[in-house]
Amino acid sequence: MVEDGDPPSLGPELEFDMWEGQFEFLGEAFPDIRGPGRKMKNGLKNGYKAKPEWFIELNEDVQMLQQQMSVLADNQTHSDERYTRAKQDNATLQARVLMLEEQLREVETRSEEKLAEQERRHKELVARVDREKQLQVENCAIRLQTLELENSTLREEASRCKAASDRLKVETARLEEQLNENEILITSLREEIANLREQERKSRETLQANQQVIEELSDEIERLRSEQRRTLAELDSRGPGICPSDHENLQSQFLALKEENSRLQEAHDEMQALLLTRSVEEGRSLLTGHQSLAAELEAMSQDEVRLALKEQQEVNAQLRAYIDGILLNIVDNYPQLLEVKPAPP
Repeated sequence: MVEDGDPPSLGPELEFDMWEGQFEFLGEAFPDIRGPGRKMKNGLKNGYKAKPEWFIELNEDVQMLQQQMSVLADNQTHSDERYTRAKQDNATLQARVLMLEEQLREVETRSEEKLAEQERRHKELVARVDREKQLQVENCAIRLQTLELENSTLREEASRCKAASDRLKVETARLEEQLNENEILITSLREEIANLREQERKSRETLQANQQVIEELSDEIERLRSEQRRTLAELDSRGPGICPSDHENLQSQFLALKEENSRLQEAHDEMQALLLTRSVEEGRSLLTGHQSLAAELEAMSQDEVRLALKEQQEVNAQLRAYIDGILLNIVDNYPQLLEVKPAPP
C-alpha cells in the first residue's frame, strides 16, 4: 500500500530495465601515473582514442542516451500511471479498510453483546443446573433414607419371616409326626371298628337266636296258659262230680304247669337280661376302648384338639346310632322290658 506524499517507487524490475547494458567503462577510472606514451592493452594511447573515433562513439552515445531518455520517459509515464492506479487502489483499499474496520467494530460489539448474553445465559443455566442438582441430591438423600428405612424394615421382616419359617418347619415336622401317629391310630381304630362290627354281627346273630328262643318260650307260655285256662274251665264245669283222684291228678298237673311256667318265665327274663347286658358291655367297650378325652386334651395342641374332637364326635355318633338301634329293637320286639314291674306282695 502506497501512502500519500511518498515518491513513487519504480520497483526492482523498472530500475533494472533503465540501467542494464546502458554504460560501458572504457579504461581505468584513474590516469596512469607510470608515464605517457604507454600503450594499453585495448589499443588506446594513454587511455584516449583518436578524434574521429571519439566523435563517432560520442554520437552513438548521444543516440543511446536519447533512446534511454525516451525509454525513461516511457517508463516515467508508465510509472505515473502505475502510481495513479496504485493511489486509486490505495484510496479504494483505505475506504474498504475503513469499512472493514467499522464492520469489525460492529462485529466486535455484537460479539461482545452476544458473548455477554451467552455468559448471562450460561450463568443462569449453571445456576439452574446447580439448583436442580441440589434438589436432586436432596431427593436422592431422602430416597436413600427411605430405602435404608425400608431395608431395615425388610430385614426385620425377613428375620421375623425366617423365625416364623423355622417355627413352621418345626411345627410341620411335629404335625407330620402326629400325622403318622394319627395314621397309625386310624389304622388301629379301623381294625378295632372292623372287630366291633364283627362283634356286632355276632351279637346280632346271637340276638336273633335269643329272639327266636324267646318267641318259642313265649309260644310255649301261651300254650301252657291256654291249657291251664282250659283245665280250670273243665274243673269248674265238672263241679263236685269230680272224684278225688281226678282232682288230685288235675291239681298235680296244675302245679307242674305252674312250675314250668315259672321256670320258662325265669328263663325268658334271664335271656332278656343277658341280651341287655351284652348290649351295655358293647357300648361300654366303645367308651373305654380308647384313651379318655381329658387325658388327650392335656397333651394336645389346638389343631390336635380339633382333630380329636372331630374323631370323638364321629365315635359318639357311631355309639349313639348303635344305642338307638338297640333301643328301637327293644321297643319293637320287647317293650315289656322297659315297663316298671310292681314289687310282688
